[in-house]
Amino acid sequence: MNNDGYIVDVIDTGGKLDEREKLEFYNGILIPGFVNAHCHLELSHLHDVMKSNGGLQDFVLSIGKLRRTSDETILAAAKAADNSMWKNGTVAVGDISNNACTLSVKRESRMWYQTFVEVFGLDNSRSDEIMAAAKQVEQEYRHAGMSASIVPHAVYSVSRTLWNSLSGWYESEAPQVISIHHQESNDELNMFHEVKGELTDAFRKDMMRHCLHRSSRCLLVHNTFSSKNDLSEYVSDPEKFYFVLCPGSNLFIQDRLPDFQLFASPDYHKNTCIGTDSLASNTDLSILDEMKIIQQHAPEMKLEMLLRWATLNGAKALMLDHMLGSFEKDKAPGVNLITGIDFHRMLLTADSAVKVLV
Repeated sequence: MNNDGYIVDVIDTGGKLDEREKLEFYNGILIPGFVNAHCHLELSHLHDVMKSNGGLQDFVLSIGKLRRTSDETILAAAKAADNSMWKNGTVAVGDISNNACTLSVKRESRMWYQTFVEVFGLDNSRSDEIMAAAKQVEQEYRHAGMSASIVPHAVYSVSRTLWNSLSGWYESEAPQVISIHHQESNDELNMFHEVKGELTDAFRKDMMRHCLHRSSRCLLVHNTFSSKNDLSEYVSDPEKFYFVLCPGSNLFIQDRLPDFQLFASPDYHKNTCIGTDSLASNTDLSILDEMKIIQQHAPEMKLEMLLRWATLNGAKALMLDHMLGSFEKDKAPGVNLITGIDFHRMLLTADSAVKVLV
């Protein structure tokens, strides 16, 4: 690895640990830098403010009431959260933004950010206004040399006319990577099986599917209530759809976890990755802690698979696998050391920790 962090060569020793000049030995597992596929950096100032286990509806309503504060407060919290992610071994983040407030933090960060400029609103008369504001934010990111795309919040939070506006935008500006909160609550799941009323009409579900297929990559986030049948429509296009699990946030908001065994199955394990959600709904933004939660509730999960979810799969989801996610020549994925491993059973332990080496 050179001074810029790029891998010059990868040598297979065949298991023989021969000492050689400049060779360093570590007790643990060396892995590429983590990829946090879903975060809300701009909500970092709400750490320790939100009530846990109140359900998704209560959480969303509380966010709307509490998120408004000074830009100085938001920026200070975002900068601290960005630094914490870096120290915990994260090298790239898929970040949801509703404005450009945290742009300066991302621009100065040592991590790579894919910003998802999120739109939502149920008032049909405000669709043009909402899209115009989102386009302005996206352009600010692009003018700053950063990757950004306009994305829908969820099927239930976007009006008919806003879906139409988003569809028209995607037809003229086909996005590379998009994101959507997916089957995060039981009420949302019912919307996929019942067609009644404005919130659950078939038009909006069909429009959602149409929009998602316009992108090169689509991240389906949370999947807390998803079943195999719910996800079957995405299997036919495995290069497009990725499933992001945020277990710490799921426990905080609803005390509910996704079906980890479903995502570990042959149909989905190569397209599953990990996110932290925000500090409004999590104790920290540590990918290692998210892995520990998964292992705690699915102890039969292989560590090798969890490590892939936390690194390579996330890099593929954000279309960054050309430089991140694995140890390959000419990549610059960063190097993390994971210590405190139970090597006999190949499991993480409560003492497992991460140290950034590169």
